[in-house]
Amino acid sequence: MNIINTWQFWVIIYLFAAVMFAQNFKKANRKMKNAGSLTVLLELFTGLFSLLMIPIFDIKFAPTKEILLVLLAVICIYAITDRLNIEVRYGLETSTFSMLKRLSTVFMIIFGFVFLKEEVVLNKVLGALIIIIANVILAYNKGKFQVNKYFVMAIVANFFFAVAMLLNVGISDHFNLAFYTWMTVTGPAIIISVLGKHSINDLKKEFKLYDKPRFFVSAFAWALMLNASIRAYQLGSVIVVASLFCLTPILNSLAELILHGNKERFVQKVIISILLIIGVVLVNL
Repeated sequence: MNIINTWQFWVIIYLFAAVMFAQNFKKANRKMKNAGSLTVLLELFTGLFSLLMIPIFDIKFAPTKEILLVLLAVICIYAITDRLNIEVRYGLETSTFSMLKRLSTVFMIIFGFVFLKEEVVLNKVLGALIIIIANVILAYNKGKFQVNKYFVMAIVANFFFAVAMLLNVGISDHFNLAFYTWMTVTGPAIIISVLGKHSINDLKKEFKLYDKPRFFVSAFAWALMLNASIRAYQLGSVIVVASLFCLTPILNSLAELILHGNKERFVQKVIISILLIIGVVLVNL
């Protein structure tokens, strides 16, 4: 059996890439002046690294007009999501951001009930409630609830991400996976660049501020992470893959402890991560 065609391989790649990205991104861009320009630059380089991965996946391009229209909508939504997430990553701890991303699962359940008219199943409702409870615990710090603008922005970003995922069902099957990823990061980069009036000179000036090696590692890791996540879902069980992806917050907390000695709320974060895993398992039963 070819290991590259197993879901286990791509889950491991995803977890490795997710931690690599999270631990390098903030350090690469400490001198950032413009978050919009940073978003554009990261997306462009991520797209380039994704193009290098085209030979890894099947070569195919068979979209219909309907698929292209949905793809355009998805690209527009990703532009909003990516722009918000860049701000959020600067305002929240890496592990906290990783945990909040699990909220997209809750939104997907709600959309399924409301828009897809799916049957209201007890385990899905219970799983969603556990994920919500985990995020409420996450907001509790030093004897009180601390919800800042970045926390709220993360919730909004996860809402839009869930919308994109709702529209995104089956689209990637019509393209080479790496090329599809290139479209979904380069498209938003163009939209943000035009709407935000980020000129080439602006981007060059912004890029000079960054730690180049760490920035390239971040872009490569994001490309790897995006491709690995889609491929893992294509090959494996949703319940298993989604549950294992929830190990990201735990791994980031461990990385922060080992690499940076960050012990702040470590036990709390581990408990939250376990709750998130339980919630996702219940949601996908």
